[in-house]
Amino acid sequence: MPSIRTMGRPALLAVAAVAATATAAFAGISPQANAQSTPPAAQPAAPAGRSAGTGIPAVIDAAADLGRHAAGPEPTWFDSIYFTSAVEANGQKFGLQVHTRVLPNRTEGAYRWTLAVINKTTGWYRDYDAAIQPGDYRWSEGKLDIEAPGLSWTGDSRHQSVRVETPWGSLDAQLRPTGPAMNYGSTGVFNLVDGVPNYEFALPEMRTSGTLTVNGRKHQIKGTSWLDRQWGEMPRSLTRWTWMNLSMPNGDKVAVWDTIGAESKNSWATVLHPDGSYDVVSVDPLAKRATHHWTSPSTGQTYPTRWRIRIPALRSDLEVRITGNPDQELATPDGGGYLEAAATFTGTHQGKKATGENYVEMTGDWTP
Repeated sequence: MPSIRTMGRPALLAVAAVAATATAAFAGISPQANAQSTPPAAQPAAPAGRSAGTGIPAVIDAAADLGRHAAGPEPTWFDSIYFTSAVEANGQKFGLQVHTRVLPNRTEGAYRWTLAVINKTTGWYRDYDAAIQPGDYRWSEGKLDIEAPGLSWTGDSRHQSVRVETPWGSLDAQLRPTGPAMNYGSTGVFNLVDGVPNYEFALPEMRTSGTLTVNGRKHQIKGTSWLDRQWGEMPRSLTRWTWMNLSMPNGDKVAVWDTIGAESKNSWATVLHPDGSYDVVSVDPLAKRATHHWTSPSTGQTYPTRWRIRIPALRSDLEVRITGNPDQELATPDGGGYLEAAATFTGTHQGKKATGENYVEMTGDWTP
């Protein structure tokens, strides 16, 4: 069975979980602890769409948990599924983001979906946000079956079909995972900040094809997507966060979380290796090396557009920068916004040269 190595593992992460009751027992290890095990021998990865094994019981199921969950009582309880894509068509490169989320205990903006498209070749960008009435939105429990005006998202952990319609364009895409699912923190449950648990997993390598239509022009797209599924209570004390997804040339999939709350700050990464083994490691806090800030004319919020990412345990030293137009901010019902931007990275990973395309998600104000 593939194993997990824990190197400088932050205290927010679970090291034991009871899957039968979908609750976790936590035993924290400080970031200074050195709990690295002997590196695992190369082993076959889990089948596409199945969670990689770690020897630690997982709290989530990458197949069943694509369905909607029964809502908790918390006012900020949410269900979220989204994917970001790097695709090509007609000699041009595009970044795509499709996201739908449910906040059932809110009175306004409880059911929404968004589409964002950036032409990386020309710099053109457009996004669309749809607020849906509760009676017009369906997301079935136990399976991926989402239907709403302008959105259809169906399938399972082996194949998904996504159709989106907006006034300025549409997307009709097929997504097929080509590797195992990634459980964040190795179990699929972790404390976002201040002791509040979140549940999250990814299908980080999905072969993507279909048709993107923009302003009446059709593009036959091909590329890859990273799908993320997250649910639970959003901590009210969470003031800002950064999330990044990095697909390395050696096959490693790296998901970075950098969060700041009232009582805690966490900066860490889950790393899924091609053989199905995991690393869960500390990351140098991102704000220390964030530069080239941009202020949104719509919300007044400020975000960096370049970062230096250092992950000492993985010998990773990367420069990440937003691609083209920095104004890739999506509006929120409260009049604020958050950044969901296509980016590129260059540098070294495991001591070797690494380059690629990724996405950066940021919320809150990052004025230096």
